[in-house]
Amino acid sequence: TNLNDQYAKVYPVAETEAVASSGDAADDPAIWVNSESPEDSRLLGTDKQAGLYVYDLSGAVQQFLPYGELNNVDLRQQVVFGVGNGVDLAAATNRTINGVSLFQVSSTGEVSEAGDFPVERIEPYGLCVGYDENGYRVFVTYKTGHVEIYEISKAASGAAYDAELASTLKLNTQLEGCSYDETQDVLFVGEEAFGLWRIDLRGNEELARRPIDTVESGTGLVADVEGVDIWRDTADAGYLVASAQEGDRYIVYERAVPNRWVGTFSIQMSPDELLDGVTHTDGLTISSAKLGSEFPEGLLVVQDDADGKNAESQNFKLVSWKD
Repeated sequence: TNLNDQYAKVYPVAETEAVASSGDAADDPAIWVNSESPEDSRLLGTDKQAGLYVYDLSGAVQQFLPYGELNNVDLRQQVVFGVGNGVDLAAATNRTINGVSLFQVSSTGEVSEAGDFPVERIEPYGLCVGYDENGYRVFVTYKTGHVEIYEISKAASGAAYDAELASTLKLNTQLEGCSYDETQDVLFVGEEAFGLWRIDLRGNEELARRPIDTVESGTGLVADVEGVDIWRDTADAGYLVASAQEGDRYIVYERAVPNRWVGTFSIQMSPDELLDGVTHTDGLTISSAKLGSEFPEGLLVVQDDADGKNAESQNFKLVSWKD
């Protein structure tokens, strides 16, 4: 019996072309929203053996940047450094350089390299970013349970970015997926073998961290707790989604305190059998932006560890949030 039969089912609307590397390669996506033409938005997806893919919303490859072993990627738009126009800035952990690589996205969705910075520990793993009154920050997670928080500034020359380690957090065991909530100044982090954490970064975070859910709690959350992201409504309304990798399913919680469990779903083969179901998701990302007729209430993108009959090929699946 398929245990996911007890949960809600949704179906992919589209899928990306597979990454070129074979085996365990595709890892984590991010969504860039084209505010002038939402249908022309872009997906960034990492190939952790080779670099960064850029896809359109049909899943077709628009660019590939061979920039090393990029694991997790995230971005924020209209980031202002000092004075001047905002930039759309993405960051990705890069094991090749033991650091973080930065990328700018143009107004038409073209991605270009924007420099790198080293990190303090060996093997940067997961990553998420945030942009608010604290500036543009990069949160890097590690298999050791550490989270390093870097503050990014524009270099004096104006041609590059500088990074400063602002603080370090520590959980007990291996981390990867995370998502920063600007409205609440909260970092959501997946501790893979334990559960999902909410860390309030205002005040004494040691006193303001608590598990939202733990594996085998009855919600459907199981190890590994992997991708984490937020469907953002007004204020602090919306939903938090985490992938339960070994269970081939996704757990949904309210974004606001107390982060009540809402439900659990899996992504199954499309009714026309043209798009395969999703298994063992690593990274995921969500946007609540209206991205055309296919995605009128936003878009969920998830990594799929086996693209159909070709088990050696991995890609990303696109799901309408309305579904």
